[in-house]
Amino acid sequence: MLAVVLVLFAVFALVVVIKVMSGMSTPEPVPLPVPTSVTSTATNSPTSRQTSTSGDYQNENYQVPEPDLYPPDLPEPVSESEATDWMQNNAFYQQAVPSPVRCDVTMVDAATASKAELQTYLDGIVGCLMRVWAPALEDAGFNASRPSVTIYSGRIQSPCGRLDSQNAFYCAADQQIYYSQDLPSLLPNYQDNPFLPVEIMAHEFGHAIQAQTGILWSESLWQQSYQDQNNKSSAKAMSRRTELQADCFAGAFLNSVSQSLSFTSGDRQTIIDMVYYLGDDAVSGVPGYSGDHGQGVNRQSWFKTGLSGGTTSMCNTFDPSIPSAKVK
Repeated sequence: MLAVVLVLFAVFALVVVIKVMSGMSTPEPVPLPVPTSVTSTATNSPTSRQTSTSGDYQNENYQVPEPDLYPPDLPEPVSESEATDWMQNNAFYQQAVPSPVRCDVTMVDAATASKAELQTYLDGIVGCLMRVWAPALEDAGFNASRPSVTIYSGRIQSPCGRLDSQNAFYCAADQQIYYSQDLPSLLPNYQDNPFLPVEIMAHEFGHAIQAQTGILWSESLWQQSYQDQNNKSSAKAMSRRTELQADCFAGAFLNSVSQSLSFTSGDRQTIIDMVYYLGDDAVSGVPGYSGDHGQGVNRQSWFKTGLSGGTTSMCNTFDPSIPSAKVK
């Protein structure tokens, strides 16, 4: 089994101080095989824009829970073959993404909102994320725990170690989300866009989905194996698949709540443009740079895939048939 020391997944820089492995052999760094079966792992100030109340929304009977500060343990693979199957052939990939789904939040200017206003906004977004994703997780046989949101300033210590400013993190050690209040300043052209924190939170919640479906630990097992054998290129490639999948989940969420949040065609294009600037090459300023999150064109492409709507299988970035250029 995997004993977690700490693992966090960030918007811009992936930091993994992963696992102590016991009771299982280290998998060889070979290409992931094509799965043959489907397996479940079941065990600022408000703007004038307001939430729409029209339309027949899905998941209306779902009762959004309070944040779960003591969630159950995350599913962990017991073998390398199970880890591969969970990544590539997860039962969650069989679920439809509900649309439209109601999201009752008042939009805010993320750059000028007070901490209290931002806390209310982000908590509301997570509630909407639960309304979209929790029924699908439960239908696939998984637990659906609601993360809390901690807004911080500067550098802080967390169960996943030190968290830097201008970022947001999903911490697998406590299964909660951390959001730096100064994050919008990293993207000055978009810092006052109320959808910036929506996209960021949807991405981080994507990591929560991965954690609750066993995908997160499965990918981490393979990534750690590559790192142990000094195969940094393959380790980064695994990390990128994880991050790009979270981008796809983020796009799918925005598609689901677009009607409720009065998401216009202009909003759509603006957020697509913004996602490009979260790419490794855009953040680093090095053209063609291939890091651990994905280049701007690929982050943008997977986000757009999710934004098109459909089933969760569209976000299977671990499918071995995907060209390597799409997960670069």
